Amino acid sequence: MFKIWEGLRSKADKDNDGQVSVDEWCNMWDAYAKDPSTVMDWQLRYMNFMFDLEDASHDGTIDGDEFSIVCSSYGVDKNECQEAFKKMSKGAAEVNREQFADLWHEYFSSDDAAAPGNFIFGKTSF
Repeated sequence: MFKIWEGLRSKADKDNDGQVSVDEWCNMWDAYAKDPSTVMDWQLRYMNFMFDLEDASHDGTIDGDEFSIVCSSYGVDKNECQEAFKKMSKGAAEVNREQFADLWHEYFSSDDAAAPGNFIFGKTSF
């Protein structure tokens, strides 16, 4: 987690106050969305951390139950999480790391509100 924070802070903390404000956070992701080929090491670490967190069985895939448990722990309704997983996985029973990486990229760079990647955090309404 420390490497994720240090990478994020070094990229986003433009006023060097040791914090990342909402504006700094949004500006950083806006810049990434304009050029998603510029993935930074900390972003890959963050994505892999999230995949590993959701893959509770450590079988290399995330299923609907694993996904719903994690996303509902953030306060998202469990039924909404289950619906989000169906949209994210395009109806498949599982999502592997490579698919998750594509969905992650899509979440941060797509302009399409219906893109499957937009559901990686369990929400179906925005």
